[in-house]
Amino acid sequence: MIRRNPTLIPMTDLDVQDVRDMVAKQKAELQNHQQLMVKMKRLADNPNMTKEDMEMFEQMKASIAARNEKAKRLGLDAESSKSS
Repeated sequence: MIRRNPTLIPMTDLDVQDVRDMVAKQKAELQNHQQLMVKMKRLADNPNMTKEDMEMFEQMKASIAARNEKAKRLGLDAESSKSS
């Protein structure tokens, strides 16, 4: 196999900061998603769910579906968008 030098992309300090901001945002979204999943699991395990609990559960499912739909539109894998 022939090796070639990697393509270097010139980046300014603002570009680097934008990338750092995106990474921080993705990490925050992952943490929020994990907290949401813990809440959903706790709700699902509770046999005494009220109507309000069910509404919250449905809202959380809709939020996850919207996030996955956005990832599909952007051409990202839904699983990798969770880590964002």
